[in-house]
Amino acid sequence: MTEMTSAPASSDLERGYRRLIACYPRSFRKDNGEEILTVLLATAQEGQRRPGLSESADLVKGAIRMRMGLSRTPRTVLYAVRLMYLGAVAELAVLITVILTAGHIRAAVQSALAAYHNPAVTAQVMHAVNIDLVVDKVVIPVVIVLWLFMAWANGKGYDWARIAAVCLFALSCVGLLIDLVQSVAKYAPAALISSGVTWVIGLAAVVLILLRQSGPYYVRRPATR
Repeated sequence: MTEMTSAPASSDLERGYRRLIACYPRSFRKDNGEEILTVLLATAQEGQRRPGLSESADLVKGAIRMRMGLSRTPRTVLYAVRLMYLGAVAELAVLITVILTAGHIRAAVQSALAAYHNPAVTAQVMHAVNIDLVVDKVVIPVVIVLWLFMAWANGKGYDWARIAAVCLFALSCVGLLIDLVQSVAKYAPAALISSGVTWVIGLAAVVLILLRQSGPYYVRRPATR
């Protein structure tokens, strides 16, 4: 009876492991899939019917790292890539902040202009503020996508990705400088703080990918890794 019940359990466990191994690139599965499966089955607990949560997470994490080209990535590049993903999250925070504080920004600007008692100037400035808010809501999602793309490309080790990351950071510097010149801190302090956090993250990521330790990873052809 024990043998009859253990056979289906082993079969279910093997199918579960195969589904997880299927997350890895085809070439890797072809060379190492059966060997990994054998090791997983040999180390499984007696009567185990499905992969454990921890080992499933480890297998999926390994597959994601391999598909993103991070399996042999130097720590400096790996940390930079993680920072780029964090940068995308920070930009999302900027977008949410802009959306939530848009009314407050308009009210603050209108209140500051009320002292001039010039309806024409007030209307002109408010129109410019509204345009800036619309532009932010359009541009920031694009920047989020660029952060994600830069993280993927640098993880793959494409040399042009470093140049693109530096250019993207330079643009963020220009944007932050414009915000400071326009006194955004006075009317939208939360948005400026979020942008500042994003700038610091970008600076750290760029420094990491430009370090000497990162150089060899980009020089080699991605296909040979």
